[in-house]
Amino acid sequence: MTIEPRPRVALAALLSLLLAAAPAAALDGHGQDPAAEASSPLIPGVLTLSWCLDRAHEANPRLAEVAANAAAAGHRIAPAGALEDPRITYDASNVPTGDWNFTSTPLSGHQFGLRQKLPFPGLLSNREDAARRAAEASDFRVEDERLLVDGSVESAWAELGFAQQALAITERNILLLRQLAATAEARYRVGRALQDDVLRAQVELTALLEERLRRQAAIARAEATLVALLDLPADTRLPTTEALAMNAREPDLDPLLASLEERSPRLAAARKQVEEARFRVRAAEIEGLPDLDLGVGYRLRERVMGDPVNGDDFVSAGFTIRLPVDRSKWSAHAAEQRALLRRAEAALRGARAELISQTRRWHAELSRAFAEETLLRTGLVPQAEQSLASSRSAYEVGRIGFLSLLDSQVRLLGAELQLARARADKRLAFASLEAAAGEKLR
Repeated sequence: MTIEPRPRVALAALLSLLLAAAPAAALDGHGQDPAAEASSPLIPGVLTLSWCLDRAHEANPRLAEVAANAAAAGHRIAPAGALEDPRITYDASNVPTGDWNFTSTPLSGHQFGLRQKLPFPGLLSNREDAARRAAEASDFRVEDERLLVDGSVESAWAELGFAQQALAITERNILLLRQLAATAEARYRVGRALQDDVLRAQVELTALLEERLRRQAAIARAEATLVALLDLPADTRLPTTEALAMNAREPDLDPLLASLEERSPRLAAARKQVEEARFRVRAAEIEGLPDLDLGVGYRLRERVMGDPVNGDDFVSAGFTIRLPVDRSKWSAHAAEQRALLRRAEAALRGARAELISQTRRWHAELSRAFAEETLLRTGLVPQAEQSLASSRSAYEVGRIGFLSLLDSQVRLLGAELQLARARADKRLAFASLEAAAGEKLR
């Protein structure tokens, strides 16, 4: 006997299959939610500075905020120079209250009007010019913020690179010190070393293990700073950075100071704000002058007995002039704008002085980092390496004591850390100098 399938059962089975397949369809070929993948960008195996800068330009919240402010300022230009909207009026004119009838008297009618306010000449153009200067200042602030974000990102990236390199140096020295401790213990067992040598090795090893904890914490702090600047998910773990060493020429200070006025977007923004304030002063002065309100009207009338014009419609026109009789109000408004102009001029001078100070200070820091890196790379680190190798050979044949060997190891550790720090400081000084000077120097 053949059993026919039930239509409702078949439909339910089909819906179950579709619902089961729906979550899978929302995922990509690797089982990832595309929206989640978009918010979690693919981080390269080696964290390069260029990748961090590109990510910051796309996702840094502060940069996005300043860019949105600039876009909003651009949209304020057209409304600032536009006339107010015209107004349409309607009056039920001269309707008798006895019968409320438009045909009782020739004076009654439906009155329609159109009115337009016309400000004193020059007011709208000055408002528009002020809004345009404000928008241009906002655009320059976007450029300045991009330089500041680039500097912050490179500084955080360099701090992360230094912390990672410092941890690697510490790990390598822990391994070497363990080997030295094992050698000291072996020599102590055969009577060729003192127990104090073994204890000193253990103390130094414990100190390095404690230092490793501090280096790991420093990595976590630097990583948190960079993750926030790049607007990455909170649980992001960043890989090892590329090498901090770079080939760049030390810039001269005098050309930087000479071009500061021309190249700095921060000073350009401040100058635009001064220009904006001047236009607002002029607009405030014009606002205290009379403006004009024009109007036209058209009255629809009915034909009424005794009407001398046989129900013809009426046309009317007129104007209204605002009389600014309270001069103290407008004088105070203009005085306020002049005070704001003085504030903008003072802000420009302050920004110029601050940038000159920052440029000189960071150039001095960059010069120190250049000299220190060269000294450490070509002098102290190779010498410390040679000293440690010589001390190990001398210790193995019994010509020096264990403490001398440990001192050589500690000096090499300090020299390597100093070199890594100098390279990170060089990056930080370059980034800060570029933000102050308003131009890329590498």
